[in-house]
Amino acid sequence: MNDQKLQISLDEPAIDAAIELVGRIAAQHGIEFTIVGGAPREILLHRKPKDIDILVIKGDARTIPLELHTAHGYFYPVLFDKFGTYRTGLQGAHPLDMEFVPLRGGTVHADLLKRDFTVNTLTMRRISALHYEISDLLGSALDALGQRLLQTPVSPEQTIVDDPLRIMRGVRFSCTLGMQLDPAFRDAAKRSAHLLREVAVERVRDELFMVLMSDTPSKGLRLMQELGLIKVVLPEILPMIGFDQRSPYHKDELFTHSLEVMDRTHPRLETRLAALFHDTGKPSSLQETGGKVTYYGHQDKSADLFRSFSTRLRLPNQVHDRVHSLILRHMINYTPEWKDATIRKFIKNNYEILEQLLALYRADAGSLADPLKPLSMVDELTGRINRQQVEQISRLESPLNGTEIQELLGLPPGPKIGEIKNAIVDAILEGTLEPTSQAARDFILKTYPPSASGKP
Repeated sequence: MNDQKLQISLDEPAIDAAIELVGRIAAQHGIEFTIVGGAPREILLHRKPKDIDILVIKGDARTIPLELHTAHGYFYPVLFDKFGTYRTGLQGAHPLDMEFVPLRGGTVHADLLKRDFTVNTLTMRRISALHYEISDLLGSALDALGQRLLQTPVSPEQTIVDDPLRIMRGVRFSCTLGMQLDPAFRDAAKRSAHLLREVAVERVRDELFMVLMSDTPSKGLRLMQELGLIKVVLPEILPMIGFDQRSPYHKDELFTHSLEVMDRTHPRLETRLAALFHDTGKPSSLQETGGKVTYYGHQDKSADLFRSFSTRLRLPNQVHDRVHSLILRHMINYTPEWKDATIRKFIKNNYEILEQLLALYRADAGSLADPLKPLSMVDELTGRINRQQVEQISRLESPLNGTEIQELLGLPPGPKIGEIKNAIVDAILEGTLEPTSQAARDFILKTYPPSASGKP
């Protein structure tokens, strides 16, 4: 294989300035480096690099990131012990991540052979301002990139054994870069899917999230299904695959339906996760009476299955809570008969997830066999919500606090106080109660008289 080189212009002044700074620091400390991996690949694909990988050929990999932190405002370098790499970066108007990687194998060529895919073995060096040279030292990367082919520098089996997460990376690159897996890698991935159980769940989770956030996440899930990754990474959704909903309203089996709902949502992680899991409880909720099939309460079982997934993959609490709420509340069943008071209550009860809940509702409706009427209901509900004073409704609270209610009725602290506060807010939303302290007192004494509350 012959080393191939080409020169390119980089239309990213902020990135060029960061690389120029790294070069100056390196020269001061006698450090040799080259840029490798994602940045040259992204540039040749006419995409903006999201991070820069610096392969340190000579010198200490932590020297440059430490000086970037102490003298130039980059965040403190984070060490990844397993690989001996240091990550730093900038936030703000021009966010940028940089990872400084020590040389593996003694030479640059040996290091490149240890990488995941040949498209990630390109190296790059700065010649002058916005002017770079890209090298294909293995002689196979540029061809693979032109063919949009994910092949490995050495045998696929060895590449996967070195780091089984590369199977998920292959799925991710297939989704985000529009690439195809080399047949040899595909076969090796199928045989080695079980090795993903040995990988830290956080690493698997992060790759899965990038698949879910791609333009067409269903492509990634289908590929995961083909490679046997669903049973390893997402066993909770297995019962959906091939499940016939036996409903005139649904045109697809359950897994296909869920993937279409997911594709129809905007790329927000919580919405995508909720779309994938919203009907997972249907197979275990199926009931048939007189030839009629129902799935009553499936949203609760779906939320339980998501909780299992969330716990196993250690999702952040904020992500878990929002997705869990979206799944529990996705059965909206809006009709034009809803009163304005019902609309206001809906806003109040769902304000924190309102935008995503409506997005999920629309995506679910759009995936039905005959979506015209369901989508018109989504439009009508959205329009009625927009005509309300949404922000004001979201801030509405009981004019009386818990202590005042306790003193008024002689009640101890407890869930009853919260129930009364909610009843006050509901009455205000219904328009039957003025939002004043006196009106709330009169309402409480009428609705919860002291004799009934236990007050002497």
